[in-house]
Amino acid sequence: MGEAMRGIKVVRAIAVVCVGLLAGIYLADRASAPARATLDAASFVQYQQTVHVTYVKMMPPLVIGAILAAIGWLVLVRSQWRGTEFWLIAASACAIVFAAVITRAVNVPLNDQLMTWSVAAPPANLKELWAPWERIDAIRTVVAIGAFLMQVLALCFKASSSLQSGVKAGAA
Repeated sequence: MGEAMRGIKVVRAIAVVCVGLLAGIYLADRASAPARATLDAASFVQYQQTVHVTYVKMMPPLVIGAILAAIGWLVLVRSQWRGTEFWLIAASACAIVFAAVITRAVNVPLNDQLMTWSVAAPPANLKELWAPWERIDAIRTVVAIGAFLMQVLALCFKASSSLQSGVKAGAA
């Protein structure tokens, strides 16, 4: 196996792992939304601030890794731009970038605002302030899962075309 082939396999693996972890984190957060909705305002603020402290360190490298790996994968298969793998990865990369942009535009500013709230005296209109965060979280979760599925399908199409090439070579 040549260096180029090893390189693309590593990039594919990094891309799928990063977007899979991203989608999993978003999905787990969506799964906790009903429980979050039952918390009183003070408990909600305390919980979200605790979660934010962890995620503010972890999420940027994961999102950047997912974007860079998807773009790297796309660059490495650009010569096969007519193939299914290329277009699935192009769509996946666009989806990851879209999720990052809406997160940066809506969730990040609301998270910054959240960190200024007092657990002892949460905002009276907490649910209204937080509602846009929940809407964007739902959207980015669906988008990230879609991006993950597209990358998995791209791997399947690549494996399928490799098998077909091997069968044709063996038949010759």
